This record gives sequence, structure tokens and C-alpha cells, in this order.
Amino acid sequence: MKFYLQLVLLLSSTLFVFSCKKRATESKIELTELSKDSVIKKKETSKHFEYKYVIAPSGLNYRDFPNGNILGKFSWREKVEYLFDTEQTQKIIDNYEEVKGTWVAVKHEKDTVFIFSHYVSNSEPSFSNIKLYYADAYSKLKLKPSNKLDIRQAFVNVSESFNMPENFIHEKDLLKDTIHFNKKQRIEFLKRMNYSEKDTIFIYNIASGLVKKHLVKKTPLIACISLYSQIEEEYKEENYNQWDYQIGFNLGKSNHDGFAIIGKENPFIEKGLKPLVFKEMSLEMINNNIKNKLISKSWINDTVYKKYTSKYENIRSFVKMKNGYNNWSDLIFKNFDTKDSYHIYQSEGESSSKAPLEIKEEKPQYNESHQYIGRLFKNKPPVTFGFIWESFGCPQIHFLDKDELPILILCDNRH
Repeated sequence: MKFYLQLVLLLSSTLFVFSCKKRATESKIELTELSKDSVIKKKETSKHFEYKYVIAPSGLNYRDFPNGNILGKFSWREKVEYLFDTEQTQKIIDNYEEVKGTWVAVKHEKDTVFIFSHYVSNSEPSFSNIKLYYADAYSKLKLKPSNKLDIRQAFVNVSESFNMPENFIHEKDLLKDTIHFNKKQRIEFLKRMNYSEKDTIFIYNIASGLVKKHLVKKTPLIACISLYSQIEEEYKEENYNQWDYQIGFNLGKSNHDGFAIIGKENPFIEKGLKPLVFKEMSLEMINNNIKNKLISKSWINDTVYKKYTSKYENIRSFVKMKNGYNNWSDLIFKNFDTKDSYHIYQSEGESSSKAPLEIKEEKPQYNESHQYIGRLFKNKPPVTFGFIWESFGCPQIHFLDKDELPILILCDNRH
């Protein structure tokens, strides 16, 4: 009798559990089917509209439902109409880091679609998604206070883009000034950077205007200590930390000094840049440019500053200057035909200062030019750069076109 009661209780509990599981499954399906309708009805009662900007460099998939089927892709910088937040959170791995967001509804033509909130912003991206690095030439210098000779190979530093995992550099290597990576480390680096051994390092040499090429598969990948980590090297008692190292490509004893891009096709135009040289404006020139609506009438009445101008194709640049090459203000770039103005970053601060300008028929303060103008990239508008020196930041390259964002050079300017 006891055994019979136990059997009945066991069968009853099993049926109860099975019934609960079935109801839970059905309930989950009902919630899934109803949630989209309910959130859309919620939106129909709202009169508030906002816009978001896509900040994912490669674009952003939109779906028929939160984490549902992919219907298409919004492009980088695209402006989308925000409808509502589903409040359904999710964690994903992006560039080997965990990020958290919610699924939000946006409008696409006449439909409601869903995107992941981590990849949109209330404001438009401020800088271009072009990954531009510096290529530093081969050099020798003496370290202080040790006075040891430090030889630096030509180097393309890509640390700003490399999401370095923990213990990427082996502990036994943390006393070395330069580390040559093994095959396993190289494979991991290329995977995280989305590079291939078939890619090429293209280097635009600013002085010559020529483009040099290095095949990735033939270029060593190294880590070298930042100069700022070496200053007290003579008194150092502990190993370096892996974050003290700069990661990049070793170009050997070459004189490549300029901009670098890594990819499959050469993006640069050889000899497309030229030094930006200003000349002083006569009274007649000032009046003509006021008449052509390129500068304001206030320029004719300003007796404190001298006025200078330069031209490139249909672009005119103007600047005021007094008491020295780097004491300038009111820098203006304008299209002569359309009268469009182009904003050029020129703010001074604790870590930035104005670079001296080059004036025609005056002896330059330095042997090399600082400002350049011209065509640097294929199928892109002209650029200009070199107006601000940065101590704790990276310089910008400005396109002379209202539709193109400035490029922030990935310079790894650590201190």
C-alpha cells in the first residue's frame, strides 16, 4: 500500500511538472507574439520624435524584431528616426569587449525596425572613420639620464586601434626594450585588427610626396617601449607593464616619415600636397575679397593685424597676423565659387598651441613647412592640416568639403 501511494504521488508530480513546463512554453510564445504589437501600439500614442545617428563604422543591421532576422543595413553616419526603446537588454561581444545595450525601434520608410542601441548616438560622429597612422623614420637619440644610445627603427604605431588582451606580451619579455612577436601572437594581432597578411602598408612621405609600400606578410610586428616609459630607465627596478609598449610594424632603417594606411589598395595620391604659403594682401585685394563676399567688411578697418591670403584651385584662405609667425587669428577657408566656409580647428589650450605660418618672401622660422594643402586621398576632396601643435593630443586633417568629417590621426600620444 505504501509503495502504491508513492507511485501515485510520483506520477502526479511528474504530470504537474510537465503541465507547468507546457504552460510556461505557451506563455513565452504568447509574450513573444504580443510584445511587438504592444510596443508598436505604445508608439502610436506618442507624439515625441527624436533622431539618432549610426556610429558603427561598418554600418548597422536593422531587424524585424529585437535580435530577429536581419532586413538590411543602415550606413555609418545615417540619421534614423527614433521611435521607442523596447527595454530588452542584451550583452554582446564587440571587438573582443563585452558591451551592453537595449533594442530600440526606429523608422525605416513606412516600417518599424529594430537596432541595437550601442551603435547609435544622439549626435553625429565628429571624425572620419579613416584609420590614419603616423610612420616614423629611423632615428638615433640619447636617453636621459643614462645617456645610452637608443636606436629606433622606422615604425608604424597602431596601438590606438589594437585592443590588446591581458597577458598578450609574455612576462619573460617585459624587461626588453623591443619585443619581436611569435607566430601565435601575430595571428591574434591580425585577427583583432581585421588585417590580413595579404594587406599592404601604404606610406605617404610628406617631404617627397611619394608613396612607399611594405607588404604586411614581410614586415615584422614588434612592441617597443614608449619613450616616456624609458626616461627613468636607469633607476627602474621592476619589469615593464605590457601597456608601456607601443605595438606596430618595424620598417627597418628607412626614412619613411608621414602618413600610413593599412589595406588592400593604395588610398593616396602621389605629390598631391603642397606647402601652404601665405602672402600679404594689398588694400585693393582686401576690397576685392570683401566685394566677392569671402571676408567681412571688418577686415578693412582692422589696423592692428596684417592680412594674408593663399589660394588652391577654387579655395581661398585668409588669416590675420601680428608680431610673429604664430601670432595669428581669424583663419578662414572659403570656396570662391559657392562661398562655402570650412571649419578648421585652431583652438589653443594647455596642451595645444598655434604652429607658425609660412609667409611668402619672408625667411621661414623653420626649415620645413608645417601647413599643407592639396589632394591626399583618391576620390576625396582636398585637405589641409598643420595649424595646431598638440602636446597631449593628436592632430587633425580637414577636408575642404562640408560633407566630409575631419580625420583624427591615430597617433598614440601617450605621456
